[in-house]
Amino acid sequence: MSRAGAATRARVVESAMERMRRQGVGATSMLDAIADAGASRGSLYHYFPGGRAQLIEEATALAVQEYTDAFSLIVELDAEQALPLVVEYWRIKVAESDFEAGCAVAAAALGGSDIAAARAKAGEAFTSWIGMIEQVLRNSGVPADRIPSVATLALSAIEGAVVIGLAHRSVEPMEQIAVELLELVRALRA
Repeated sequence: MSRAGAATRARVVESAMERMRRQGVGATSMLDAIADAGASRGSLYHYFPGGRAQLIEEATALAVQEYTDAFSLIVELDAEQALPLVVEYWRIKVAESDFEAGCAVAAAALGGSDIAAARAKAGEAFTSWIGMIEQVLRNSGVPADRIPSVATLALSAIEGAVVIGLAHRSVEPMEQIAVELLELVRALRA
């Protein structure tokens, strides 16, 4: 594939990821992603011979990589530093989208069994992110027996606060859980 072709293909995948963030998997079509990327309709099956499922899988993989790269920056930190950064990342992303776009990985998880590979990638990502939060909790002196469940709670709270923030068009749910998660960690360390 030529450099220009690779760039066009990458734009289409990025467009699909952004549509997943804004509309969910069900409303993300190949034609819309191609149009957003300024590509020709004729290139659709040239770039994505596996059709829509391939495009959604690749858009999910792109989102997983983007968010995992962001998460990987926190693993050496403690909870006092890390958890507010994760929440701030999502607060900024949601606010910049004017409360129109959430997590593409969550969209893939909810996308249904018609694209099982995307759902599986989402599950793997959530497991990885929970593992990163577990490391942060270890760095923070949280008792070992509590780390797995508190890490799952933290990720669930963050993802849930993003959804609630979108619904309410407010960053307040994200700000609230940042405070509450830190209070929980402090209580567990005491």
